Amino acid sequence: MTSLSDIPVLAPRGEPLPGESPVVSAVLNQVMELLAQFLASGTAAALDLRRVPRMDAATYQQLKDALSTGEVTATVAADVRVEISETQYPGVWWVTHRNERGDIVTELIEVTEVPAILKSHVADMRAGLQRLEQALALPSSREGTPAPA
Repeated sequence: MTSLSDIPVLAPRGEPLPGESPVVSAVLNQVMELLAQFLASGTAAALDLRRVPRMDAATYQQLKDALSTGEVTATVAADVRVEISETQYPGVWWVTHRNERGDIVTELIEVTEVPAILKSHVADMRAGLQRLEQALALPSSREGTPAPA
């Protein structure tokens, strides 16, 4: 995973919109470059929002508002809770990892088709197949119940 410090932050193109933070403008320009890079090469990337300099609460909210929420959201309930929201820009995802107390542990903007956390792992798929095979091998507890039409 790439952090913002690993990727050169591009200078904003033009002036920020009225009231827009230069930090927000720089992050949005970086996201734009990463999206263009992904479309050209298929190379996914992520920005670690916890490493963005001068990201105070107001700047954070301004960035959240600028990206907004798109059509897809998902929650992964694993060892940590992960909330995933596609932004209004397809392929740009806001990914928040929370610990058991609900505190934010990691927050990323991922540029990819589907965030890696949502992809099934082959080992999990094999285990799922085995459970399904076992379930189908057992006699149904609803024998005699007509199948739904």
